[in-house]
Amino acid sequence: MVKKNIHLVKAAFHSQFKTAMESCGVSADYYFKKVKLPTEVSDPESLLPVKAFYHLINIVAISENIPDFGSRVAQLTPWHKILSLAPLIQNSTDLKNLLETFCAVASGQSSPVIFTLKDEDSHFRFCYTNTLLYKGDIQMELYRITSMIQLVQLATGAEWRPETINLVMPKTETVDACPLLTKSEIHFSQPVSTISIPADFLQLPAHINIPEKIKTVNNKQADLNSEFSKSIRQIINTYTLTKNVSVEEIADITDMSVRTLQRRLTDCGLKFNELLNQAKFDHAKEKLQDTQMPIIDIAKSLGYSDPAHFTRAFHRWSGISPTEYRQG
Repeated sequence: MVKKNIHLVKAAFHSQFKTAMESCGVSADYYFKKVKLPTEVSDPESLLPVKAFYHLINIVAISENIPDFGSRVAQLTPWHKILSLAPLIQNSTDLKNLLETFCAVASGQSSPVIFTLKDEDSHFRFCYTNTLLYKGDIQMELYRITSMIQLVQLATGAEWRPETINLVMPKTETVDACPLLTKSEIHFSQPVSTISIPADFLQLPAHINIPEKIKTVNNKQADLNSEFSKSIRQIINTYTLTKNVSVEEIADITDMSVRTLQRRLTDCGLKFNELLNQAKFDHAKEKLQDTQMPIIDIAKSLGYSDPAHFTRAFHRWSGISPTEYRQG
């Protein structure tokens, strides 16, 4: 039997969706919980299951009657302002360099994604291919196409629109709700998503205005394309930052049954509870060393309702109490 990969996305994109929901007057916490995503994420380089974002973007669009929600997510926080992506493209000189750099690093931001730039003589095509997740999904395609146009606009200016757009989705009036798409010739039900760019535009200088606070590349960049054991460790690490996660929840968010998850862990010589405790221990040590957060708050942040339970667990992991560890 073929073992499915766990498709992941950098947690930096979490804030992009949160900003969009809040700007629409929607409860971000409610919808994050509904699709089993953390309500808060502190490390932009941590990893989250990408399928949850597909569910999120559709649920919000339908439940809140926001037909262009996918496009709004992109417009409110463009890709060049995403904490994990911005430092990787900030030194791009011209449009061609920007798009080629983006295509090279995109697979490290979300999996499975393939972006390419194709030379077709008088024009180039900026393309996105995805055959593994929800092919033809309307909201996520609106999100991507809007984001792709915005990248090009860093060189062409905000008034530019592509002459032609190819969309994988079937023909739908939803596109009419997206201002960035209404001036282009759109072809639906295409093999891949693309926008056309005149060839002479590729030499235009790229004007990337990135806030100072996100210009530094994080040296702890997580690997989205690592093997199963590393992927599951990274997901558990992310979720234990805010709650006491269960094996049932991890199985659900990784699109597996509990039995399948446990079998795959066993195949790797791992046990869920050991991974969970290691993640909690690592987070506890970091918070005890690097912050002045009261121990009772650290315990609560890791899912312990009683700080005494946290203290006993920490002593079991380290041989000393949290207070002794902080002092020592």
